[in-house]
Amino acid sequence: MNMAGKHIVIGDWNKNMTNKIDYNGMVSLFATPVFLSHITDETIINDAVDNVLKLKEKTPGVQRYGGWVTDDNLQTLPEFDSLSSVLLDAAKVALDEMTIKRDSHYISCMWANTAPIGTAHGEHIHSNSIYSGVLYLRTPKGAGPTLFSDPRPVVNMLRPDYEKPNPMYLGARWGQLPKEGDLIIFPSWLPHSVETVPRNDTLGDDARITLSFNIMIRSNVEFDTAKIEFK
Repeated sequence: MNMAGKHIVIGDWNKNMTNKIDYNGMVSLFATPVFLSHITDETIINDAVDNVLKLKEKTPGVQRYGGWVTDDNLQTLPEFDSLSSVLLDAAKVALDEMTIKRDSHYISCMWANTAPIGTAHGEHIHSNSIYSGVLYLRTPKGAGPTLFSDPRPVVNMLRPDYEKPNPMYLGARWGQLPKEGDLIIFPSWLPHSVETVPRNDTLGDDARITLSFNIMIRSNVEFDTAKIEFK
């Protein structure tokens, strides 16, 4: 989307203005695109959970951050073909919305995480990919959100109090409580994490199960002095 020449006006900018100023609104620069969607077919979600749990029973996986992680090749396994196709469709929407030129796009790696409620996941990015995604497969009571951090390093140099804070402009973190089937697709460079949720007696023993994936493109980039071929 080319926002050049468009103004995003918030609030009554003419309030308390004198006739000495002709105010032309506010331009929202350098926003970070995050795409939210939801898989409505419960069969797809339930099948994915069953397949992840079967892998947990028969493969060692990796113990990480207090949870269990599959290998990162789930997109190559036939039992995940249908899910991979749905995720590729969702990625197409994001790439098309950003008008990214490409011959095609593909899932470069895909893996699942199971973690007890209360398990944190340190802040990180996903290297060697253009977009990444998180699909929430199981979100028992107490399951925390994925938190996205403002990637601008100097934005918190001065931080006043705001009456109506908005993550579009402020140096902060953003997240929302997930539901089963929720899907988030975001630039792979965007830092994100999962905070520790305090344990208490009202929480059960069910695990939070998520599936993560990275998207890459096949393209010949013709940008001057930065040409490259992605295969």
